[in-house]
Parts: sequence; C-alpha cells; structure tokens
Amino acid sequence: MMGFGSKFFGYLAAFGLVVGLGWILLPEGWNTLIALYSPYFGNYVRPLAVMASLLLLNPLTNFLSLGIWVGAGFIGGVIAGTKKGAFVVGFMAWISCLVLTVFSVYMLMMGGFNPLALPPVPPGYSLADLLSIPLVSDLLSTLLSVMGGFAGGGGASLNLFSIIAPFLVFVFAPVIAIVVGGIIGAVVRPKE
Repeated sequence: MMGFGSKFFGYLAAFGLVVGLGWILLPEGWNTLIALYSPYFGNYVRPLAVMASLLLLNPLTNFLSLGIWVGAGFIGGVIAGTKKGAFVVGFMAWISCLVLTVFSVYMLMMGGFNPLALPPVPPGYSLADLLSIPLVSDLLSTLLSVMGGFAGGGGASLNLFSIIAPFLVFVFAPVIAIVVGGIIGAVVRPKE
C-alpha cells in the first residue's frame, strides 16, 4: 500500500520538474523582457514570466509546454504509484504553480511595481521580439479569431461566454495534461 510519502515525493518531483524545465526552456523573447525589467522591478520578474509561460501557454499548440506538463505528471505518477495519488500529485503541482504566480505578483507589487511607469524600450528591441513569445502569439491569434467570429456576422451573438470560452483552454489544458500524464505514470508503474 502506498503511503503519504510516495504522494509527497511525487508532488515534489512533478512541481520541481515543471518549474525547473520551465525555467530552463523559457522562450528567448521572455529572456529579453526579463533582462529589460528585472533591474527596475526586482528578482520576481523571472519566476512570474516562467509561471505565466507555463500556466497560460496553450499546450495543445505548443508541444514543448505539453511535454513539460505531461512529463512532470508522468514522473510524479510513477512515484505516487496509484491513479488517485497521481491525480492528487498533478493537481497539487498545478495549484502550487498558481500559488507561486500569485506570490510573485504580490512581491512585485510590494516592491513598487507600477505598470504605468515602465522603462523605455531599448534600441535593439522591436515588436517582432514581443511577438516571438509563444504566449503572446497564442493569445493574439485566439483574440483575433474571437473578434473575427463577431465581425464575420453569421448570427454570432456577443455574450460573455463566447468571448471567454476560447481562453479557457489556456487555463485548463495544463492541469489536464499533468493529471493525464500522472495517471499514465501510475498505470505504467509495476505493482509491488
């Protein structure tokens, strides 16, 4: 019978892999923004960028993000050993990423972050650099498709759910990916 220890160590492994791989594999466009804004806003810019990239990037269109979530869930599920434990491990790793995001935002606000007083953009930086960030390009393409649906007519009505629904994938796809990866890891693990 699996104990609390296997779930805890599975959670630590899954959360550590998500944060560690997200940190190492952060897209280059983010690194440029971090280098620009870290001197002004402090050390919490990078963790916030990593968490934003992981939590808001659509894993269905970005296979690197999908691999990070599923791989971390798989390792956590193998360590947890049961499907129920794998679900808990994956869900708690996702919740911990949300908590780290909220903590980073809080620390930026406490450090005096003012979005209206951003430093000037350096000379070698362009709009193309910003659009090279996968999160920005995914959000922009989703926003354009939502707006295109309303502009095209076709009987589309303007309601809150039709605007929010395409963006729900960005929120729920990571948690589904890590939980499914965890359950697969628990099934693959040989029973003791």
